[in-house]
Amino acid sequence: MMRTGRTRVSGSYQNWCAVLCLFMSFLFWIGMLKGLGVMLPTLQEQFTAQTWLIGWIISVINGMIYVSGPLARPVEVMFGTRTVVTVSGFLVGMSMIVASFTTKPVVFTLTLSLVAGPTIIFVNILTRALIGRCFPTNYGTANAIGTSGASVGLITAGPFVQLLLNTYGWRGTLLLMGGLSLHLGVCGATLRSLSTETQTKGNYQLLRADTNEEIRASAKNTDNSIQSQFGAFKDAIGAQLKHFGFSVCGRVSFWITGVVFTCSHFAADLWYIYYVSQAEVKGFSPDDAVTFTAAAGFGSLVCRITCGLIVDRGWLKLRCAMVLTIITSSITLLVTPWINTYWPMMVNAFLFFGSSGTLFTLNDLYTRELLGVDLLASAFSWMELLAAVFSFSLGFVPGWMYDQTGSYDWAFFILGCISTLPLVALMLEWFLEKLKS
Repeated sequence: MMRTGRTRVSGSYQNWCAVLCLFMSFLFWIGMLKGLGVMLPTLQEQFTAQTWLIGWIISVINGMIYVSGPLARPVEVMFGTRTVVTVSGFLVGMSMIVASFTTKPVVFTLTLSLVAGPTIIFVNILTRALIGRCFPTNYGTANAIGTSGASVGLITAGPFVQLLLNTYGWRGTLLLMGGLSLHLGVCGATLRSLSTETQTKGNYQLLRADTNEEIRASAKNTDNSIQSQFGAFKDAIGAQLKHFGFSVCGRVSFWITGVVFTCSHFAADLWYIYYVSQAEVKGFSPDDAVTFTAAAGFGSLVCRITCGLIVDRGWLKLRCAMVLTIITSSITLLVTPWINTYWPMMVNAFLFFGSSGTLFTLNDLYTRELLGVDLLASAFSWMELLAAVFSFSLGFVPGWMYDQTGSYDWAFFILGCISTLPLVALMLEWFLEKLKS
C-alpha cells in the first residue's frame, strides 16, 4: 500500500511537471513575440526598413513556429518527449543569443525562424498533448494554468523588454532574453523518461516491428522481385507517414475546431505585433502602451483560470463559454478605432486578451472532446500549420495599411470581423449534431 501511494504521488508530480513545461513554453513564446513587437520601432531604425517589412519579419518568425507543428509527432517518435523538450528548450535560448549578433534583417529572420520557431512549437505541442493524457479529470484547470504562461508573458514582457531596451539596446535585450530562455531546457529535463519496457510496448516500436516483418515476409514470398521490393518500400513509407497524423485532417470535427483555433490565433498574433505601435499612433507614450499590454495579460490570466475552473465544475457549458469569449473578443477589436483615451484603452485590452486567451484554453478542451486523447498531438500540429498559412500570407497587412493610411483603425476593424468566424464553425457543429440525432 505504501508503494502504491508513492507511485501516485510520483505520477501526480510528473503531471505537474508537464504543466510547468507548458507554462514556460508559452511564457517564452509570447515573451519573444511581444518583445519583438516592443522593439519594432527600434528594429525599423536599425535595419532602415519600413514598418510593414519589420512587422512581416515578426509574422514570418511566428509563422515558422506554426508551420513546424506537423514535425512534432515524428520527432517525438524518434527521440521521446523528454529528450525533444529538453534539447528544444536549450536551442530556443541559443537562437536568440545568436540573433543578437546579427547585422542584417535576413540573417536575423533566418536565425529566429529556422531555430527558435520549430523548437518552441515542439515543446508547446508535446506538453499540451501530454497534459491531455495525464489529466482525465480537471483538464480545464490544468490546461488553464499551463496556458496562463502566455498571460504572464504578456504582463511581464512589455515592461521588462522596454526596460532592457532603454538600458542595453536591442542587442543586449535579445542576449538577456536568450539567456533566460535557456531555462526552458531545464524544465524539459524534469519530465520523466519512458522506461524501456514502456517504449517497447508503445505504438511506435510496434509500428516499426510490424513494418520490418512485412518487409521480410514480402521478400520471402516474392523472392526479392522488383515488385515486392517496391511494395515493401511503399508499406514502410506509409507506416512512417502515419506518425504525421494525416488521418486527422479527414475528419470534419478537426476542421471545425481548426477554424476556431486559426481565426482566434491570427487575430491575437497580429494584436501582439501591432498593438504597441497602434497605441503610439493614437498619441500614447511607449510606457502607456506597455501598461495596456500588461492589463491585457492580467485579464487573460484571471479569465483563463476562472473559466477553466467554472467549466471543469460544470457551472457553465463548454460551448456557451466559447460563444461568450468569441463575441467579447470580436466586439473589443471592432470598437478599437473609436477608443482614444487612457482608461477605455485599458479596459479594451483587458477584455480582448482576457476573452481571446480563454478561447485558446477552451478550444483545447473542445478539441479533446471532438477528437479524443489519441489524436491531440496530431490535431494541434496541423492546426498550427493552418495558423502559419495565415501568418505568412497576411501578417504584413496591418503594417501595409498603416503605411498607406497612417492609421491602424481599419486593420483592427478587419481583425474584429475575422474573430467572428469561429461562431460559424460552432453553428456548423451544432447543425451536424442535429442531423445525426
